[in-house]
Amino acid sequence: MASKRKQPRAPLLTQVEAQGKTAVTLGRTSDIGVGGLLIETPETLAEGATVVVRFFVPPGSTALEAAGRVVRCQPGKSMAIAFLGLPEGHRRKILDYVRRVQGDSAENLPLEPEAGQPQQRRSTRIPRRVAVVLSWQDQEGHPRQEAAETQRLSRNGAMLLAFNEFTPGSLVRMLVPDTGQEGLTRVVWTAAAEVPGRIYLGVEVMGQENLWGIDFPRDWPLEAETPRIARRRSTRLPRRMDVVLNWVDEYGRVREEEGHTRMLSRHGAAVTLLVTFPVRQRFRFGVPKMEREVEAHVVWARPNEVPGRSDLGVEFLGADNFWGILFPPDPGSPLKH
Repeated sequence: MASKRKQPRAPLLTQVEAQGKTAVTLGRTSDIGVGGLLIETPETLAEGATVVVRFFVPPGSTALEAAGRVVRCQPGKSMAIAFLGLPEGHRRKILDYVRRVQGDSAENLPLEPEAGQPQQRRSTRIPRRVAVVLSWQDQEGHPRQEAAETQRLSRNGAMLLAFNEFTPGSLVRMLVPDTGQEGLTRVVWTAAAEVPGRIYLGVEVMGQENLWGIDFPRDWPLEAETPRIARRRSTRLPRRMDVVLNWVDEYGRVREEEGHTRMLSRHGAAVTLLVTFPVRQRFRFGVPKMEREVEAHVVWARPNEVPGRSDLGVEFLGADNFWGILFPPDPGSPLKH
């Protein structure tokens, strides 16, 4: 690694803590740069391990906290940690320290670390709104807190709708009040939300999997295509009807949501709601005006043109022509978006 290093580093002797998934090690740094640091410790972690490191950079008196990965290890002696995206304030403090020690100008030092790009974790993502509480320290070290809401979940993270904007690499503690579970997360991306004054955050949970306690299905896409189930075909008719969906969520709570249809077919409907579901989610589909209910599931999902709403393709299970309408035959028109 030393022969390939392109980023200026400076010697630094200070205590550092590295928290892994199952262990916490204490050691001391020997040098540091915006790409990472070297920890001398007899309690080394395996190469590839994701960690959260806490350390001090002179002359600051507040500990810096950053996500990293072990990229080189000498068992029982030392391990090299590559930062996984530094918050801007942390990066600047390290650059200033290196500049003071080496006498270089900040303009001659790289702006971003090259080593240790975030691991591409892959797991099914499902649309789900869950209230969370975010806690973090601002640039002055003051504790901050805000309520946010998830938009999508995965085994290793979430997409959040929040008020405060964070720089990628920021570490934020996230509490899920419904379950009492709490975990440390790293912001991996940000984007402006359709709602004025709100921000979308992509966060990765550090050091643990499945903070949500949900049994995530395998290989279901987030923006789902119609799965190859029974290839039912019938003409679609534009028709608006009020509907009610009932289901049990992953926490065992009975949920109910009202919406309306946009299209009808002999075997299903296109529905607009304020919530969305993963593909194959099952529920009771009711039409109050008709006083009818049927078991159904989702075959596709996409955002509606109105922010905050979703369109779903719903297929009825075990019902032929639930609507009681004489649909004209059209074998070439499958129900799809």
